[in-house]
Amino acid sequence: MPVKKSRLLIIAAIVAAGSAATYFYFKGFASKVFSPQELAQVVPPEAIMATFISPNPGALIQLQRFGTPETQKLIDRSLSDFQKQSLAGSDIDFDKDIKPWVGGVAIALLPPSQTAKTEPPKLLVAVTIKNKISAWNFANKLKAQQGAKAQESEYKGVKISDVTETSGKRYSVALLGNQLAIAPYRKTVEAAVDTFQGKANIANKQDTSAIFSKSAGVANPIATIFIADYPALMQQLRENLPENSKVPSTALSQFKQIKSVVMGLGVDDRGVRLKVVSQLDPLLAAKEPLPQTARKLAARFPAETVALIGGKGLSKIWSQVTSEAKENPEVAKGIIQLRQGFQRLDLNADREVFGWMDGEFAVGAIASKEGILSQLGMGGVMIFETSNRAQAEATLKKLDAIARSNPSVSVAPRKIKDTEVTEWKIPQQGTVFGHGWLNQNSVFIAFGGPLIDVIIAQPQSPTSSPSSFAIAKSLAQPSQGYLYWDMEKTMAWANRYVLSVQPTLLPPETATLLNSIHGIGISTTYPDPSTAQVEMLLGLKTKS
Repeated sequence: MPVKKSRLLIIAAIVAAGSAATYFYFKGFASKVFSPQELAQVVPPEAIMATFISPNPGALIQLQRFGTPETQKLIDRSLSDFQKQSLAGSDIDFDKDIKPWVGGVAIALLPPSQTAKTEPPKLLVAVTIKNKISAWNFANKLKAQQGAKAQESEYKGVKISDVTETSGKRYSVALLGNQLAIAPYRKTVEAAVDTFQGKANIANKQDTSAIFSKSAGVANPIATIFIADYPALMQQLRENLPENSKVPSTALSQFKQIKSVVMGLGVDDRGVRLKVVSQLDPLLAAKEPLPQTARKLAARFPAETVALIGGKGLSKIWSQVTSEAKENPEVAKGIIQLRQGFQRLDLNADREVFGWMDGEFAVGAIASKEGILSQLGMGGVMIFETSNRAQAEATLKKLDAIARSNPSVSVAPRKIKDTEVTEWKIPQQGTVFGHGWLNQNSVFIAFGGPLIDVIIAQPQSPTSSPSSFAIAKSLAQPSQGYLYWDMEKTMAWANRYVLSVQPTLLPPETATLLNSIHGIGISTTYPDPSTAQVEMLLGLKTKS
């Protein structure tokens, strides 16, 4: 079933597509903010998923604070090209014919009929009308399009127009209060009529109304995406994707514990924020909550940190993954390869590697021009908390013994202040690797000699300071895991060490967009065993 069934359905495409959603805001829509509950009034309860978009003046005000002149030019050009392509072949002008009357928009996918389960999901678009006169003028303009034929009939007292274009494309339209319901199939519009006339809708469906009403809690929301039946959506994707793009059934099983999902996209003073709340099946969810981390190890990393990922309980995560591998061949294959890799180093993955990593952990990439890192411009540091120091030391001693077996590598201790470290050195190059204990239960491993001194010294400006990784301050704490990525430092490193050698590696448009981003932050939390939350912030640069 093609999604763009007509010029009228192009409205849905313009609103639903990412670039077109941006169009709403950069082109200055200002109107009543329609809530998802209002937009859901004509969306049947059997809908697999629905996206709700409403122009938000607060979001527009915030968005106008961000961006560079280059980014604005790129967005304007992209939106102009998109509009020309979408409305090609018609005399419809977006600003004159569509913008004046479009309020909020709901785009829903309904399951195929029981007799044709192999068909794709059915599309329903509901457009809230904020100006009926403008909408009437637009409808008349559509009817006047050369070659289009419309046949009107009634269903339960509601007039439905079945439109056929010269190309053979068909769609049905009905006015339900202040909403225009549009669908390629008449039966879908009839289902919208039933819903509007009193049948339960997707927002007040008994088993999902609670998570829908909570929404995702973002400020100045742009869009809300609600997946009422997550397993059904995954199954539909699997059945309707091309053979070479299909998701393996074993991979789908990883998501079987998710019942429903609500996602909110909004704009605040930091940038664009996405929050995802998933309702888990209590029968399939983890019986014990995952450990939370207070992110105290993040404070050990200096302001030069480019990216940082952290969490708690690698040993428990490893145990869960290996348990899942029993039912998932793809995961099992990866586990086998990982075990074999450690076996070549005479290490048991369960006991000597992941077994002792039961506390908080943090892994970071740090920019440095010193010593052996001068050619690459970056090194890495890992910190692990453990309650089994003896096993951790035994593992590191094994690695040291392997390094000593190489004649070109010397392994020797060095004392930095009160900390004893072990370093691997290569003649003419310097220290390439080192490890030591920051305290009784925290061990560090550094790739690049200069970072050994950096991680031992308490940084004057750590990543937890306001000037570094500032986006992290507004993410949920504590959490099960987090990721911070400083895009400014990444682009500075790339310009010096990568793009100076291969300037065409990064397309100019991509570079322009990346240069408008401060950084990216992601945090995951489990407030209770039946709820999982993910928060992502795209930190944007403010206009100078």
